[in-house]
Amino acid sequence: MANWKNKINQTKYGIIAGLTLPLLGFFIGFLAQGGNMSFSTFWQIFTQNHDLIQVNDLKLIYQDTRQSTVMFCLLANMLAFYFSFFLNKLDRFSKGLVFITLLLAAVSVLFIY
Repeated sequence: MANWKNKINQTKYGIIAGLTLPLLGFFIGFLAQGGNMSFSTFWQIFTQNHDLIQVNDLKLIYQDTRQSTVMFCLLANMLAFYFSFFLNKLDRFSKGLVFITLLLAAVSVLFIY
């Protein structure tokens, strides 16, 4: 039981998990919010610059969708942190996970606002 903990308790595995879990969170966000949209439409709403939109209500919808999707992406990392740090005491893994999560959070703040 402790052998797998020693094997995965490395910073590089935390960084890898921190980069892949937001992709899973993005697809969960698409399934939760996408409704009847295609993935390409959802991606366009997520990546489109909301400053180019003139209609205020549409601008708020785009910004709200983007914020909710980023929340799903970072929520996957927070869930992984809970299991790795609090339940399994994987300190080095958690260090890599927190590093990437903070980096992604900073980039997402620049991306949204």
